[in-house]
Amino acid sequence: MDERRTAETAAPIPPALPGRVLPLAGEVRAGFPSPAEEELRDILSFDEYLVPFPDASFLVQAKDDSMAGEGIRKGDLVIIERGRAPRHGDVVLAEADGAWLLRYFCREKGRVVLRTADPKDAPVVPRSELRLGGVVTAVVRKYHK
Repeated sequence: MDERRTAETAAPIPPALPGRVLPLAGEVRAGFPSPAEEELRDILSFDEYLVPFPDASFLVQAKDDSMAGEGIRKGDLVIIERGRAPRHGDVVLAEADGAWLLRYFCREKGRVVLRTADPKDAPVVPRSELRLGGVVTAVVRKYHK
């Protein structure tokens, strides 16, 4: 990815600093842990969990709902890892003919096709230029401020 940053991309994530950790209280089905599971199981650092390669990672913010079917909604923060080779079906940050997009990376008939999560949307087939910014590794959504 070109090291110049555009309005469509964000600055790189700074190196992970020793920060806050939260208690990991266990797994839960859509409710609260049972009293037997309430004991502390471990602690979890979001830095380490979400960004295992901070020197190769950066954030972008989704500006629309074109990937909502994949769970990426407008306003979500998306963690991108540079240098990871995309596989068919991965969500990537790609520049196609001058426009930065979050899309599924698909190989079809020997060419790269970029698709949204809505099958009704027309795919993007780069005409002259395709640059991969990286592969999406995590999504962060904040419900309350």
